[in-house]
Amino acid sequence: MSEVGAIIFSGVLASVVAVWGIFSQRAITRRRSTIELIAKSESDKDMIEAKNVFIRLAHEEGGLRKYAEQDHEGCDETHSIRLVLNEFELISIGIQRGVLDFELYRRWNRSGTKKYWIFAKPFVERLRERTQNDALYHEFQQLYDWMNSEKKHAPKRYWWWGKFF
Repeated sequence: MSEVGAIIFSGVLASVVAVWGIFSQRAITRRRSTIELIAKSESDKDMIEAKNVFIRLAHEEGGLRKYAEQDHEGCDETHSIRLVLNEFELISIGIQRGVLDFELYRRWNRSGTKKYWIFAKPFVERLRERTQNDALYHEFQQLYDWMNSEKKHAPKRYWWWGKFF
């Protein structure tokens, strides 16, 4: 009986080590993906230019709101605004799906995310109003809400399965 017990114990121990290894690898991959995204964002010339245009326009009188009007739809400025907003949308979705690490991203860009949303909010509100589509840039708004939260992780509805699976 002791041999059977030893075999069962070894099997259970091997299973625990394997599961731990999977979870550890998943966390490492998520952090690596987040760091790669940050590095790419910091070195992508198109994104750097779009962010510069975004900030410049946000500081103009009236801010970004006027670029949500239909007559500005195809202009370069609106393209830059949407490029920046779409990046935040993708980051939010990546966090929700467990591809990106929320804690790492939050430590790196909490204040930047909040600043960009505050500048973008009038544009997004006008665009939603004009198109009658409240889902536009919803993910970015949610990311902003997470950044404002005192919690150190994304909401559990995404966090639990994104963290472990």
